Amino acid sequence: PRARVRVLYLTRQPSETARAFAERAAYLRERFGPPPADELAAMRQAALSMVWQNSRQLGCRYPAGAEERAGCGAGRPLATGAAIEGEMRARGAR
Repeated sequence: PRARVRVLYLTRQPSETARAFAERAAYLRERFGPPPADELAAMRQAALSMVWQNSRQLGCRYPAGAEERAGCGAGRPLATGAAIEGEMRARGAR
């Protein structure tokens, strides 16, 4: 069985696959380390995880400062926004 991802300040979005949520939680752990004690900082990190995931999966673009803080954007490969459903099916996303 797969280990459950438990990040208290991070919630799975209604349309988010289990795999996408697990990737977002792993991104937060790798990029920021332990969850911050400050609720505002935790909310900012959760928002940056959505910026990272949306740019990666959907090809979304954000202001340069947000992309820089999230570690995505200029100079990094992004999804084209085309055929995302097919790509997700090919990866076995649920």
